[in-house]
Amino acid sequence: MRRFLPLVIVLFLVSTAFAADVKISALTAASGANLADEYAANQAGTTRKVTLTQIADKAAITIVTGATVTAGNAETWHTLTANCAQNTTTTVATCMTTNTLAAGTWQFEYTIIWQSAATTTGINFQIAAGGTVTRFRAICMHGTTSTGTANGNSDLVNTTNTGQIVEFQATRTSGGSMGPTAGVDTINADELMFCRGSVVTSTSGDLQLKAASEIAASGITVMADTNLRLRRLN
Repeated sequence: MRRFLPLVIVLFLVSTAFAADVKISALTAASGANLADEYAANQAGTTRKVTLTQIADKAAITIVTGATVTAGNAETWHTLTANCAQNTTTTVATCMTTNTLAAGTWQFEYTIIWQSAATTTGINFQIAAGGTVTRFRAICMHGTTSTGTANGNSDLVNTTNTGQIVEFQATRTSGGSMGPTAGVDTINADELMFCRGSVVTSTSGDLQLKAASEIAASGITVMADTNLRLRRLN
């Protein structure tokens, strides 16, 4: 009996080596993809399993609304659903908070709709990151009433054929002031400001949009539909 064992082993190895290659297209189709389905993954040279939930969590866009929300892992779209309380002081108040940003590099872009109660009252914005911040850079931009030199007056209506200039305020510091601006073209009318930047943190934290009036006793309001697009880069 023993003399036949080597032959059996050889035949098994040969049959295995020449087994038909089963293509994915030849497999039975799944009834649908479930979040608990498992897939093979090569993780740093070691074969692991990963679920569709884990894959989706790393790539999904999280859409959230309200004044205070929790950020997703990859990309978050955060929209303010109600006006912030009017601020009639020069002390910044928090309008939007996006919580639970994991440690890493994040890119943010706020599209801010705001109003002023007086043409001579501008606004001061701050963007503050929680956690241990190792780098922060931000810039806010808006159109002005001027066609020549910067004047600080926000304008959302172009009245010249040649267009008007864009001004900016910037900071290298988390919570640094970007403003104040000098005023607006029309009282109690929507103005627009774009604030973009990036933040690098070594611990988890949050991201806050804050605003204050340029002048005490004259109010500014950050309006509903102000929004944030937040992306995690690593």
